[in-house]
Amino acid sequence: MGTAPGAFGSALRVLRERARLTQEQLAERAGLSTNAISALERGARRRPYPSTIRALAEALGLSAEERVELERVMRGRAVTRRPEPPSDGTPPHQDAALVPHPEVTVPMVVPRQPPVVVPRQLPAVGRDFVGRTADLAQLDALLSAEPASGPGVPSPVVISAIGGTAGVGKTTLALIWAHRMKDRFPNGQLYVNLRGYDPGPPAAPSDVLEAFLRALNVAPEGIPARLEERAALFRSSVDNRRLLMLLDNAGNAEQVRPLLPGSSTCVVLVTSRARLDGLAVSVGAVHVTLDVLPVADAVTLLRTLVGAARSDAEPHALTALAGSCARLPLALRLAGQRLASRPYLRITDLVDELDVETRRLDVLSAGEDAFTAVRSVFSWSYRSLSTTQARMFRLLGLHPGPDISTHAAAALAGIPLTEARQLVDGLADAHLVEHVGRDRCRLHDLLRAYAREQAQTVDTQTDRLEAVRRLVGFYLHSASVAGHLLHPRREPAMADGAPVPVQLAPVSGYDEALAWCEAERVSLVAVTSAAAEHGMFTAAWQLPNTLWSFYYIRKYWADWATVCQIGLDAARRSEDCGGQARMLSGLASVYRDLHRFDEAILHYQRALDLNRRLGDRFGEARLLSNIGDVYLGLRRYNHALDYSFRALVILREVGDPYFEGVALGNLAEAYLGLHRYDEALESFQRVLELCRKIDHRHGEGRTLIHLGETHLGLLRHDDALDHLHRAVQLCRDIGNSHGEGMAWKIVGQVHQATGRSEKARRCWQTSARILREVGGPEADEVLAQLRRLTG
Repeated sequence: MGTAPGAFGSALRVLRERARLTQEQLAERAGLSTNAISALERGARRRPYPSTIRALAEALGLSAEERVELERVMRGRAVTRRPEPPSDGTPPHQDAALVPHPEVTVPMVVPRQPPVVVPRQLPAVGRDFVGRTADLAQLDALLSAEPASGPGVPSPVVISAIGGTAGVGKTTLALIWAHRMKDRFPNGQLYVNLRGYDPGPPAAPSDVLEAFLRALNVAPEGIPARLEERAALFRSSVDNRRLLMLLDNAGNAEQVRPLLPGSSTCVVLVTSRARLDGLAVSVGAVHVTLDVLPVADAVTLLRTLVGAARSDAEPHALTALAGSCARLPLALRLAGQRLASRPYLRITDLVDELDVETRRLDVLSAGEDAFTAVRSVFSWSYRSLSTTQARMFRLLGLHPGPDISTHAAAALAGIPLTEARQLVDGLADAHLVEHVGRDRCRLHDLLRAYAREQAQTVDTQTDRLEAVRRLVGFYLHSASVAGHLLHPRREPAMADGAPVPVQLAPVSGYDEALAWCEAERVSLVAVTSAAAEHGMFTAAWQLPNTLWSFYYIRKYWADWATVCQIGLDAARRSEDCGGQARMLSGLASVYRDLHRFDEAILHYQRALDLNRRLGDRFGEARLLSNIGDVYLGLRRYNHALDYSFRALVILREVGDPYFEGVALGNLAEAYLGLHRYDEALESFQRVLELCRKIDHRHGEGRTLIHLGETHLGLLRHDDALDHLHRAVQLCRDIGNSHGEGMAWKIVGQVHQATGRSEKARRCWQTSARILREVGGPEADEVLAQLRRLTG
């Protein structure tokens, strides 16, 4: 009969099972034999060496605190606690000799995996919703009805308004119904404002699909560039999921069609001023057409806002007010709010005032437009604002993005943040803006157009231009700070093309910088365009330049290409060769990431020519290194060697250790591709020293992998495994799943080279799983190796 395991052996067993490792896998990672792991777990060896504990702790990915606890267990000083089962509910093997001791401390170790977030994207909705009973019932019936397009085919629900009327409550109805039904969709709810009728450009279907795929936990590297491929991947990702989608404010059927899922388990709501008859024909969409509110419901909404006592005192005036507001919910809420905020005012007086305002605007307005039904109410609400509130409202209409932060509003108005916050809150109280998050607001598209119209009428061209300049300055300088936080080793981006704001965006660390860029992503593109349109050509190329790190990390290739093209055009208009070079380099980086290597080289070469003309040696070196990197992608290693070596000579001249490491790494990879292993080894070792000197952990992990690959080429298999296991651990520590997957790929190759086919198979299975999870294109190569191995 085997001996009962000691405390250390029991703890090690539970830790290993929580990490989902076999004894053999743990032995590989720790550099120990399988027999040693077995002896420790069985209690045959109760006092391991400190070096063994350190190796085990590293292999299991323990924190510093957990390592100390494991050493305490070994010494018999641990706090008594029963271990819990694995967090995913999978029971461990119940071999009696391997059940953990009932009184042993087990460090809590959970495998490091990226969290799977279920998207819950529906915006909040107000509480003053009334009526629409029949419309809600029609939507309810659609869940149980057979799709018009046939069994098993989803029928999107299109909520439209008669004659394109705005402000009728399409979005509110859709949100009310979606919130009521969201529990039926456990796999999540997706929402997007398609901006079909905004003054700026509508949302591109390709960008929307990218955002949806990211929300569904698809890694950025796994999202293809072409619209058709993104649409196909989206349909695959949502297949058989219970998912609710709300596509708000669509401009036309062409904007919607690529976003539709292919599974009948998904339900789609689409709101639009247009009927979108094309969807009814192609996919059997069902129309729920909204009219203005019935008189009774319009009066009920006003009564809810104004209060029962005042409504009962003037019932006829209340009905007249509903008619003056065209029974549109948007106008009714504005009127009701004004009455609620002025308890001394009679309803009759407001009806008379509104009728006078309507006649005034009818004279000023030529023909029908989107404002006809509500312009009088807008004007009436606007004229009730204080001077400073009215100015803020007008300036918000100049912001080109879909929403605006209080910090951006402060910059736009050139006032302190606290004052801006008070003004925006006042506009929200007047229902002229809507809060959409902490310190963020937006305007209904009709109100935005009205605000812009008032700015054109009231403010001088100089005042409007100065406001835009302040706004561009806020985004440029905030993006510069964020970019440096995202990539502190990259040279600080120039940001002298716009005035420095009184207050920057509140970002002070990596996570905050990334979150700010994400929140402002659409606005950053719009503001770049606005800078170019208003003649701020330097800012128009500096903004994309400051955002390089964000786009590189998040892989928003379409946005990146768009802003770089805007910046390039602006730099050309101002004959700014330095700006042209940086924008050409940015476009080349996009093409390189998309594996459009010929276009990447063309743009890098044009940028290189400009830098040489300017005498910019550092810029020349960076571009030479980048061209060498593209040639690595093309596997033209002699070209990569040539360009990388030329870059390295200049970088040692100008003294930049970070980019020297980049160029030296490219040089080493070229040697590796040419099977010049001794030279590759020497170069990679120098890269490793540089990475550690400047604490570049991502570069260190990548270099450890390349060193493992180099030692494999030199047939130094033990050295290869040593470097690769260290790479696995480091990549886990910094959350670089792609790097970990690549390390396991090379570990498998080492085992295959030494005749350990079963170990190679297990390593490649791990590699393929990780690379598939992060969308790494190398997953297909690993799967091909597995197929060849198994025959």
